[in-house]
Amino acid sequence: MMVLPDFRLMKPSSLSEALSALAENPAAMPVAGGTDLLVSMKQGLYNPTHLVDLKGAPELQNIEIREDGATLGACVRLSQLKNHPEIRKRYRALSQAADAVASPPLQNRGTLGGNVCLDTRCYYYNQSYFWRQSLGFCLKKDGPVCRAAPAAKRCFANFSADTVPALIALGARVRLVGAREGVLTERELPLEEFFIEDGIKRNVLLPGELVADLHLPAAQNLLSGYRKYRQRGSIDYPLVSVAIAFKMREGTIRDARVAVGAMASAPVLALETMEVLEGALPTAELAAKAADLVAKRTKPVKNQAGSPGHRRHMAQVMCRRLLEELLDAKPH
Repeated sequence: MMVLPDFRLMKPSSLSEALSALAENPAAMPVAGGTDLLVSMKQGLYNPTHLVDLKGAPELQNIEIREDGATLGACVRLSQLKNHPEIRKRYRALSQAADAVASPPLQNRGTLGGNVCLDTRCYYYNQSYFWRQSLGFCLKKDGPVCRAAPAAKRCFANFSADTVPALIALGARVRLVGAREGVLTERELPLEEFFIEDGIKRNVLLPGELVADLHLPAAQNLLSGYRKYRQRGSIDYPLVSVAIAFKMREGTIRDARVAVGAMASAPVLALETMEVLEGALPTAELAAKAADLVAKRTKPVKNQAGSPGHRRHMAQVMCRRLLEELLDAKPH
């Protein structure tokens, strides 16, 4: 039986207190729902001296829906996103993605920020210490080589968060906050620029820095959706995920964005598919033509269930089905 290592739990009551706690304890890690982190700690993948509980910071709890967009706090629970009537109406892809995460009990604990910062996954990494030790460890944790791609010089662990492709397709921006030498820092960037195509590094967060919230643009005339392919109908992480968002103007597709998840170490913008969709008339042939290109920028390796070729094929299937559904729908 795997048990949690010893650590000290800190419970700040504001964002500034949380940032101070992280700055003063370099070996600390933030925690909110803990649905992924605590399991990883039991497996010996992380061993922080302190956990800084973010749920007491009211600045991270807000859901604000406006005509010009929306702001979603990092500690908003996934079940809140799934069930919020305005998010379901305006940003359908995000509601669908939150609904696809794991199972309802985990959605009630897991948070938006935690899903955005979710660790990458791999057959050779997400195992007990005993299992990994018997194999000889891997590049992501304690070993010299990526077991999924031995000739590579980087880790190919798989990006697997559900909400991120939806957020990227919707044009989200992420706000990061930190504390450096007692001074609060803040920066904002498009969410797709937050991620790094490396299974170890994963994202651009600096030590002691946190995701504070995410900002979505206005949703007028917006159509969006999310599709996920996995082994079972619940619990499982995606083997492939596709999110699409666009607006209809004068009968043509505009501002098309297509994001693919679970096919690389970072989410991928399907630029070729977006180019085919942009300015196009919604014809019966369009969905198949655009879907054929959706996996072009992905390079999956054999570190998940299913072969890389099968997963690329299913990306096309998911994209085509979702496009057909959206092209028949009425915009918000």
